[in-house]
This record gives sequence, C-alpha cells and structure tokens, in this order.
Amino acid sequence: MLGVAMITLSALMFAAGSASMKIVSDTSAVSGRTVAFARFLLGLILVGAYMWARRVPLKPKAPVFVVSRAVFNSIAVVLVFTSLQFTTVTNTNMLNMLYPVFVFAASPFFNHERSPLIVLLYLFTATAGTILVIGSSGGEFGFSRINVGDLMAFASALVAAVAIMSLREARKTDSVEVVLFFMSAIGSVATGLIMIPGFVMPTGIAAWGTAGAAFFSLAGQIFLTIGFRHVSAAGGAILSASRIGFAAAIGAVFFADPITAGTIVGGGLILLSLIGVARSRAAG
Repeated sequence: MLGVAMITLSALMFAAGSASMKIVSDTSAVSGRTVAFARFLLGLILVGAYMWARRVPLKPKAPVFVVSRAVFNSIAVVLVFTSLQFTTVTNTNMLNMLYPVFVFAASPFFNHERSPLIVLLYLFTATAGTILVIGSSGGEFGFSRINVGDLMAFASALVAAVAIMSLREARKTDSVEVVLFFMSAIGSVATGLIMIPGFVMPTGIAAWGTAGAAFFSLAGQIFLTIGFRHVSAAGGAILSASRIGFAAAIGAVFFADPITAGTIVGGGLILLSLIGVARSRAAG
C-alpha cells in the first residue's frame, strides 16, 4: 500500500507541477526555460546538501550514461514546461506520458532487452491516440492549425524515453544520489544558459507558480523513487498513468481545458497502450 500511495501521489505532484507552470504562463511572460531552471536548481541544492552530509562520492562509474540521462532529461523538462505556454494541462500530460511506450519499443536496441512483438500493436494504438489528441486541439478535429505546444509535449515523450533508457544503464553501476546530482547539476547549467535570452524575473503570482512547479516536480520524482521500491515495474507504470486523469481533472476545473470527443478517445487509446505495455513488461 505504501508503494501504491507513493506512486499515485507522485502522479498528482507531476500534474500539480504542470498546473503551476500553466499559472505562470497565464499570468506573466516568464518562460518555461526559467521554470525548468528553478526546478533543477532546487534539486541541485537539496541533493547536493544530502550528498555532502552523507559524504557520498561524486565520481560516476558510467559517466556516458549518467551524462546522457542528465542531458536528455533536461531537454524533456524544458519541452514539457514550454509546451504548457501553448497548450492545455491535459494535452501536455497526456502526450508526455507516451514515453513508456517508446521506451519499451526502443529498449531492445538501446538496452538490449527483449520486448514482445505485441508492443508494436501498443505503439500503433498510442500513435492513433496521439493523432486524435493533437488533431482535436482547439475543439474541432483537423490538422490545419496544429498546436506547437502539443508537438513539444509529444517530443518531450520521445526525449524522455532516451533519458529513461540511459537511466537504466546508469543505474547498473551508479547510485540514485549520483544520477540525481548530475541530472540536477547539468540541468541547472543548461537551463540557466538557455533562459538568458528574454529572461523575465518571476514576481507575484508568477513567483509562487514558479516555486510551486519546481517543488511539485521534484516531489513527484522523490515519491516515484520511493514508490518503485515497493511495487512492480508493471504496477508502477500503470499507477503512473493516473497522471492523465489528475491532469484532465485539474485542467477542466481550474483552466477550462476543452474536453472533446477526440481528446477523450485519444486519451483512452494512450491509456490502453500504457497498460498494455506495463502488462507485457510484467509477462516478460
């Protein structure tokens, strides 16, 4: 029950973090890059302090994969936060949650882990769901006005998949603390540099929203890490998919996100593909 509670709570935290970013974008000119920098900086401070207090060695044993995890995770976070400046909380979370499908499809080539052929069916299902979600932006189905935020959210799932596969390899030799520290350090430097053009200092509601996005996103990572110590990978993946439901509820209640037939059907297909991938992983 602890694992179920922690992973479900992590899904809620990630949804709340995206909602906080949406508040920032709706009330100010603060960019998603700035919010991403705040998220990584907070992680660097907390993880760095923990490692210093516990005297944890900093040197990674698999530097290529540790750095790869950090770089691709940084790109994914920036894409997620930036996408919220253009699209809905619902769509961003729904499309970002595609990453487990891409991980399972690509892991035979990246991690040399076998995946059953049925994963191709789930990949097709997820693709169909993605087309419906993106095509339904704006309330009517069509591709004459594709939302750039939806494309960024979709791209974040692709990049996040590479980050997760890199994490799998890094965790074969390196501790969670080392991976998190380098992720936070490299993320802070990278996002700090790219946020400089057009930088706007968060003030008032935007400052609180920035702090909330950083806190909730980091809390989501911590709860997720704790939760996966107590549940199976398949069960954790299914529970993580609850973020789609949390995001849809938050988006509809607080931001009046349009819930169209295409969004509902597309989201359902994405959710089914996530559950199917999780069950295939358990069977494998």
